[in-house]
Amino acid sequence: MQEILHQISAIDGVIGSSLFNDQGKVLAHACPPLLDMAQLGSAATTLLDCIHGLQISQSVQGLDLRYTEGRIIVRALPGAFLCVPCAKNVNMSMVNITLNLAMKKLEQALAKQAPTAPALGSPVSSDEGMQLRVAHLPKSDASSSFDQLGMIAVSQATAKQISDFFGKPVKKAKVTTPGGGGGTFPLMVINDVELQYEGALVVGPGIEKKLKVNEGEMVMITPG
Repeated sequence: MQEILHQISAIDGVIGSSLFNDQGKVLAHACPPLLDMAQLGSAATTLLDCIHGLQISQSVQGLDLRYTEGRIIVRALPGAFLCVPCAKNVNMSMVNITLNLAMKKLEQALAKQAPTAPALGSPVSSDEGMQLRVAHLPKSDASSSFDQLGMIAVSQATAKQISDFFGKPVKKAKVTTPGGGGGTFPLMVINDVELQYEGALVVGPGIEKKLKVNEGEMVMITPG
C-alpha cells in the first residue's frame, strides 16, 4: 500500500496521501513531515464525523473539499477512505486517472490484509431481522440532546453490517423487544473511535423506558 500512496503523492500539486479505516485509524500514509500521525488521525476523525453527520456513510463514493488555497480529494473504499490533500492548481485530470488505477490496487491490498471480522450481531433470518444488544451513551449534553430527538444509533461498523444484512442502508429502524413491545425510530450513525458499541443499538433513557428494556438486553431491528 505504501508504494501505491507514494505514486499518488508524486503527482505535481499533490501534497500527500493517507489511507484510514472507518474507525479513523490511519493504515498508511505518504505525507511530508509537517503532517504527523496525530494530525492525520485528527483529520480522519473530523472527516468521518462529517460523513456520518450527513448520514452518507453508506452511499458516499467520494468527496471534493475545496478551500481558498487548496482542496482535499476523498475516495471511499470497502471499510476505508483515501484522503489526498492537493494544491489549488493541481492537475485534476492526472489525479483522477491515477486514483482510478490506485483504487483497484488499494482495494485488493486491503482485502488481503483484512482479518476475519467477528460477527457484530446475531442475525436470526432475513425475514425476521437482526439482533443487537442495548447500550447507552455516557451521560452528557450530547446524549441528552440525542435522547430528546427520539433517535437510536449504531457504530459505523454495525451500520455496515446492517446495510449488508438487509441489502440497503437503513435510516429508520423498527425495534422489537423480547416482550413484544417496540417502536420505529430514526437511526443515526456515530463515530465509535474506541469500538465500544460494535454489535449494539445505542439508546437514551427515554427510548429505553419506552421500550422497557435494560442495557445489555437483546432487541431485534428491521427496516422501518
